[in-house]
Amino acid sequence: MFHREIRERVSTLAPFLKFDNDPYIVLAGGKLYWIIDAYAVSADFPYSEPSTSQPRVRASARRYLFRKNSTQDLGGINYIRNSVKTVIDAFNGNVSFYIFEPEDALIQSWAKVFPDLFQTRDQMPKELLAHIRYPADMLLIQGLVYAKYHMADPAVFYNQEDLWVRATEKYYGQTQYVQPYYIMWEPEGSAEAEFILMLPFTPKDKQVLIAWIAGMCDPPNYGRLLAYKFPKEKRVLGTQQVETKIDQDRVLSGQLSLWDQRGSRVIRGNVLVIPIEDTLLYVEPIYLQAETAAYPELRLVAVMHNDNLSYAETFDEALYGLLAEGRPALAPETERAIPSTASVDQLIKDANDAFENYLDALGDKEFDQSSKYLEELSDSLEKLMKIQGPNTPATDR
Repeated sequence: MFHREIRERVSTLAPFLKFDNDPYIVLAGGKLYWIIDAYAVSADFPYSEPSTSQPRVRASARRYLFRKNSTQDLGGINYIRNSVKTVIDAFNGNVSFYIFEPEDALIQSWAKVFPDLFQTRDQMPKELLAHIRYPADMLLIQGLVYAKYHMADPAVFYNQEDLWVRATEKYYGQTQYVQPYYIMWEPEGSAEAEFILMLPFTPKDKQVLIAWIAGMCDPPNYGRLLAYKFPKEKRVLGTQQVETKIDQDRVLSGQLSLWDQRGSRVIRGNVLVIPIEDTLLYVEPIYLQAETAAYPELRLVAVMHNDNLSYAETFDEALYGLLAEGRPALAPETERAIPSTASVDQLIKDANDAFENYLDALGDKEFDQSSKYLEELSDSLEKLMKIQGPNTPATDR
């Protein structure tokens, strides 16, 4: 009764574990449960480099970038395993600890110390097992290590010639590193989209995308890590370049400066990088919040493909502005019928509805529902891209 806040509750029961900064709630078997990823960590693992899990930022930006018990607590460790999934019954507060990496030596020792505290993965109900996801703090640490140690050539590694850094974006008027985010993505050779955690990278001192890594969330691929590299000879826009393109647009930049006056504040949302077949579509929502208002209001949506930028008050209008201008004609030998304006408008409307539903679900932390809306958005955009016939540099794996 004294430890009702879930992170305080689990930390009291298992103070020897570190817990992820983003608990999420799920619906399983007609009941609500909180799930928190737990880590077995150490700072004394032999011949292992300590982690630097967070970048240096100005103090004014810290309250937006970091939350209590975030990965700042994981700085300095040189061993980490996502060994435990913690489940809390949202109604009665019962806590269950499930071991997901039984080969971890640290969790083996703690399980012997507290034999009644832990359960095995097989003992987790299937309804809950379907909701587990790859933890963001874990991928962030793995990504920062891989950004250096992906260089296999000793000479290249010694000179740090191919060092990666996290992509950046504007958020709350500050330039920050992109945090890992969840999307629906269809792997090559697969007919179904999968729920993944993604983190993009750029070369050091450059803003073009060079790669992204992903942690797979859906069984049977849960826990699989994927590194997707873009060809160095091809130019693939980075998230900061999208921000720069928006800043360089005279009309849009002037409107944002006009809004960002005393009494109101412009909030640049996260840049969504949406993979569609062999191309990328960038979407950024822009909000306006008054000093007297509790919540920001969506005012503009910026959409970018290649070097083409479009923006409007709604997603469908911005998408229509992007696709309608300079749409190439279909080849004569193509047997497909030229789509009518009505079908294009319907696809744009479907994409806009899915985008708005995605933002609402993401704001309510309904991640399972938001992933479905993002998949609907991706399907609609893919159909529109086929109509437009995009031509962007191919990527390799």
